[in-house]
Amino acid sequence: MKTTILNISEAAAIALHAADYMAQRAGLCPSAGMAKDLKVSYNHLSKVLQRLTHAGLVLPARGPKGGFSLSPAGKKASVRDVLSAMDGVPELHACLMGAKVCRHRDCMFGGFLTETNKRFEAVLNGKISEFSKRK
Repeated sequence: MKTTILNISEAAAIALHAADYMAQRAGLCPSAGMAKDLKVSYNHLSKVLQRLTHAGLVLPARGPKGGFSLSPAGKKASVRDVLSAMDGVPELHACLMGAKVCRHRDCMFGGFLTETNKRFEAVLNGKISEFSKRK
């Protein structure tokens, strides 16, 4: 198991990639093609899309030419909105130990976590539609 400083679920990671995928395309995105392109389980993607639909960020269309697209709210959504729909509101922490050990006095990670939180806050506030325009 990989350990990362960023603790988001696999579902949230899939949701972010799916939202970015839909933001890059006009029209409907069939879920089977999206799962293949994102290299994720079709079943897991389907559950993620269902939760994004319930959150009002995605619009489903049924039928042989059906698929999913970002809703008007989804097109305006931030990374925070997508993460919140999957994992709840993201919380930024200034201490890896919950201030049990150092109480922030000269913490070896203090400056790093403060800077990392500032950078991550900027990502959280970024719009999904803007990520698809990156180079």
